[in-house]
Amino acid sequence: LPPTRCVRDKADYVPRLRGKRTRAFRRSSTATIAEMDHSAKESSPFSPRRQRMRTVLLGLAYTLCAFASVVQILTLIAGKWIVRDGDGSERLALSSLAVVRFDGIVPSSEPESYLVTMRYFAASFGYEHPSASKAGIVGSTPHLPSDLAAIARDLSVPSDDWACFRGPEPCASPYFRAFRNGYFELPTTLPYVSLVYALVIVVFVLLAEVLIAVRPSWLRCQCYFSCFKRVCPCPRGSRPEIEALPSVFWDRYRLWTWCMLPCAAFLPPFVLALNGLIVMKFLQRREAGDMNARFGTGFVVLQAMCFGASFAAVLCVYLRRRLGRGSSWMAQQGVTMKQ
Repeated sequence: LPPTRCVRDKADYVPRLRGKRTRAFRRSSTATIAEMDHSAKESSPFSPRRQRMRTVLLGLAYTLCAFASVVQILTLIAGKWIVRDGDGSERLALSSLAVVRFDGIVPSSEPESYLVTMRYFAASFGYEHPSASKAGIVGSTPHLPSDLAAIARDLSVPSDDWACFRGPEPCASPYFRAFRNGYFELPTTLPYVSLVYALVIVVFVLLAEVLIAVRPSWLRCQCYFSCFKRVCPCPRGSRPEIEALPSVFWDRYRLWTWCMLPCAAFLPPFVLALNGLIVMKFLQRREAGDMNARFGTGFVVLQAMCFGASFAAVLCVYLRRRLGRGSSWMAQQGVTMKQ
């Protein structure tokens, strides 16, 4: 071939080769710089003040979560035993946590009022007779009117008052007469399931916190279908890659797990309140005087505080995440830009 042709071909080839290498180098440099900038923003240390605030918020979230779990445990065990005071009087344990309370059985000196107070708890049904300094547990759930007859027998109420529950004889007491043609029983499965569900959610949240600190690789995404992997907040990658993830990632993962806490705090009082409404509706249909059926004050207040504490815990985790994302690398290093 002519020399000029060779030179022209070489001259055409070299710029094209250099252009490809230059574009590839620019792309790799841009990707490297972006990766370094992303790593610097997420993995660089926080300022001491910001880090203290993040630690305080996480500790406050732990405290609120512990409070929510204690409330559910107290709700589950309330009314399960009898407390005897020093003067010999008896009362139901944690009686203020009763879901519903109503009066009956022993008439008072005042018209259409009674001396005995029945209390329906999440896992028990009992009574208190302050005038006789006596209390007792009848069962795990109210069975009316048979439980009322059992309480009357325990309090030595004359058998003529509740004779209609044993045979064709009429009841001498108008209170028992009002319950003769009615029957009521509450299932115990749903309240138990709701309380156990709440405790399982609390254990899951705390276990996730332990694994984040000790073995984060155990939280690796195990989703089989790709549609689930797109929304799954769990990390993906090898064990060294997961353990090298910055705290900003785990703040996002925490927000996903802690958002389940309000659900755990809502379900038990919702189920118990529905059962309480059913009990009060049944009592309202009995013409037995003023039974003063109402929700327990302690139950309402404590469950409302538990629900608010669960939302406050989620807010603490959210603010912790905002503190992790709200500052750049230069701000974390204490460098400011003059306008």
